[in-house]
Amino acid sequence: MKLFGNERVVLADDPATAERLGWTVRRRSAPAPEIVLAPVAGDPRREPWIAQGRVPPGGGAGILWKGHGRDWTYLREAPGVDRYLRALARPPRVRDFTVGISGLGRVGGLAASALSAAATAHTRIGTLLLHDCDAGNLERMVQELGSVASWRGNSPLPRVEAAGLPEMMRHCDAFLFAAASAVPPLGTPGDVRLPQFQPNRACLQGALDAANAEGYAGLFLMVSDPVEVLAQTAFHDSNAPGGAWLGTGLAPERLGGLALGVMWGRAMAEAAAVGQRERVARTGVPYGPHSAEVLVFDDPAAPDPALCEAMTRTARTGNYRVRDLGFLPYIGPALSSIVLTLPELLAGKEVLASSFVDGVYFGAPCRLRWGLSPTRRRIAPEVRGQLEDLHLLLRNRMSGLGIAF
Repeated sequence: MKLFGNERVVLADDPATAERLGWTVRRRSAPAPEIVLAPVAGDPRREPWIAQGRVPPGGGAGILWKGHGRDWTYLREAPGVDRYLRALARPPRVRDFTVGISGLGRVGGLAASALSAAATAHTRIGTLLLHDCDAGNLERMVQELGSVASWRGNSPLPRVEAAGLPEMMRHCDAFLFAAASAVPPLGTPGDVRLPQFQPNRACLQGALDAANAEGYAGLFLMVSDPVEVLAQTAFHDSNAPGGAWLGTGLAPERLGGLALGVMWGRAMAEAAAVGQRERVARTGVPYGPHSAEVLVFDDPAAPDPALCEAMTRTARTGNYRVRDLGFLPYIGPALSSIVLTLPELLAGKEVLASSFVDGVYFGAPCRLRWGLSPTRRRIAPEVRGQLEDLHLLLRNRMSGLGIAF
């Protein structure tokens, strides 16, 4: 076996890709690399381009409970994989991350405010780059958050700076898209998330253009509604800008959605109300989208049907209850789904997020290895059936919207 690369990452028996990257043959006397990547044939429209433990497409939601090995692989046929191989070969960052937030409305503004007041030693965030289409609001937020400090505090807080989208794509380790073109007003009946799709899709295009132009290889995380649909859109529109597959855009495993945390928070409120908080906190899991289709289980291996139904109902209707009180529900999403999730994600810990599951972005417990990948659990047969049905429902929805390959 001939290896090409550096001290961290090598390619096995792939001289053509190595030549494109400018990677030379690795000396036999060199220390063992951290990651040995084997080239595999696959479908870059349906599976991660670089992965530890590959699961070929076609298994639906099965990745949530089936084993998928520990070997590292990459899809040689993915035209855009080179920039991600180069990024993977660089020394991994473990602190002083640069995080960009585009869209400083209710959710993005509150998340930026909370993260700016949290010690870098805790969040690992050294710099917050802020962007907003409203120049006045952007200047206001930079002024306000740049003035956050503690009396005689010894723990540094993140630096807060304004940045354009191209600058963000040059410097960010993680970019959060939190912009919203129009949030349905109070009194709007039914699900208010999906109607935001087309306006927010248009708003997203500028960030995708900047990411492609700058060769962005960091995390691209969706916060705006509908979260899973827009994550799918980011993958689709960056790789098929005219509708035809080019595969030169964002890698699916470096995209994700931050929204499932608030669903879990609402479900936990129900568990606490019936005296089950401590047990559910140990064994409970939510799955699916940030929508009225989310599923919550007190224990996916041995579910209590009545409790699961109650927790799921509370998670699904929490935003309606806040709206019925005359307020827009943004505090829980900002704090649970972003502020309490992002630092854990950057630290490599298990979090709740949406990742690429057989061609569809699907909310589940997951972890950042190189890309976002769901973590496997013991799941009862009846729960597996529900997850398979939900995965199929989301795939059909993405296909109907013209954003699934």
